[in-house]
Amino acid sequence: MKLETKYLFIALFLFLAQAVYAQQLQVGPVVSTALARPVFDNSSIAQNNRGRWATGVGGGVSATFIANSSFGLSTEWLYHYQQKSIEGNDGLSYFKESHNFIEAPVLFQYSYPVGYYKLNIMAGPVVNYWLSGRGRALVPELVEGDLENGLTYTIEYDGALADDQFVVSDPNRWQLGIQVGVGAMIPIQYNYLKVDARFEWGHTNMAKPNSTYSPFVFYDMTLDHTFNTFSLSCAYVFSFDLFEMSHKGKSTSKQKE
Repeated sequence: MKLETKYLFIALFLFLAQAVYAQQLQVGPVVSTALARPVFDNSSIAQNNRGRWATGVGGGVSATFIANSSFGLSTEWLYHYQQKSIEGNDGLSYFKESHNFIEAPVLFQYSYPVGYYKLNIMAGPVVNYWLSGRGRALVPELVEGDLENGLTYTIEYDGALADDQFVVSDPNRWQLGIQVGVGAMIPIQYNYLKVDARFEWGHTNMAKPNSTYSPFVFYDMTLDHTFNTFSLSCAYVFSFDLFEMSHKGKSTSKQKE
């Protein structure tokens, strides 16, 4: 079984198992901001290139299934826009890109009260689906070809070639990682403001090792990497008592019998 499939099964199992035993549901809109840096696993590529921190933003829906006062499962369904910056050690080369993802973390959550608030510790898998990308590159090969200002391009996964795009033959569109973080729940009347800070350790390169890049033969080194990401998210969640909702009216019906 492929690693991507295992991650998906684990995430789905955790989600379904917690949903079945949940006593409370907290759901609402969430926004996030991030700093991400490419990390090269290949030492020869890392010697000639430096991944720089770049910003990202996201938004979507947050849902936390609460089993009891201490344990729960927190998940999100997000659209995530992430910039990427790589610089060559030659003082000339660079790759500056922007990518679009669908992101879905599934995190175990441990909570404990501190005065008026609740503090959370969380950890679990995250699944990202790579939707699209575009960027601008400058390398010596382009300068020699009279493109000293660099080349703007879009990333494609299939189709005919054009001057402003290239095709990645074997991308990893499903990208997996592990998230750990801390957060706080701030009561606002009957609802909550949820603030989380997380670190994501990426486990999947953006393309497979045997992938080819046409027509940019110089590009292969920049997709042979994962991401390390720091993120900060804020959600306004509404709280629903699932136990009360599922048992509502049962005592009355028994009395009538």
